[in-house]
Amino acid sequence: MFAILVGSYLIGSIPVAFIIVRKQADVDIRETGSGNAGGFNAYVVTKSRLTGILVGVLDAGKGFAPVLAAGLLFPNSFLHGCLALLGAILGHNYPIWTGFKGGRGLSTSAGGMFSLGFSYTVVWCTIWMVTKYLLKRDILVSNVTAILTTPLVLWLLPWEWVSQLIVAKVENWTFVFFSCVLSTILLLSHLDAVKDIWKGPPKERPDISTPHS
Repeated sequence: MFAILVGSYLIGSIPVAFIIVRKQADVDIRETGSGNAGGFNAYVVTKSRLTGILVGVLDAGKGFAPVLAAGLLFPNSFLHGCLALLGAILGHNYPIWTGFKGGRGLSTSAGGMFSLGFSYTVVWCTIWMVTKYLLKRDILVSNVTAILTTPLVLWLLPWEWVSQLIVAKVENWTFVFFSCVLSTILLLSHLDAVKDIWKGPPKERPDISTPHS
């Protein structure tokens, strides 16, 4: 299990945004824009939507590949897939190659959950869209809202619905518990956003409309 964590961490720690933005714009993405090494900030810094999409897709791949590999090595083992995804997210958020300053783990989480339990991603994205477009909140508020409420919604939904999009065999409570763990890790990467939100509405605090992946 330790080998899975370490291997997944190393894959997740590949500084995709840092490398691509450095090559295209000759700047350090950690010191430009929002300072976040993710797809949206790559788009902001390079002013290239294609670059932002490319970074986002590659970051998602850093989560997808380790979980897929764990599934092939340990068929129907939800635990090994969880460890692989957690390792990849930690690698993305705290990459050893760039001074442990990376992204927020959203794209990497989505990629990993695609090959582990896509129900989490579907619920997260639904809550995000409702918060962002219907309630007219900024992107970081939508991020935090989705992170906090997704485990609760997964718990309330009929298990027959949730289990349809889960690859490995897993019990209801185990999946909900892992969802809580995943949301906790994502929330930790959004602590600065939480502090900004706590200060008040956007007109009273610095602009936090930049999403972080």
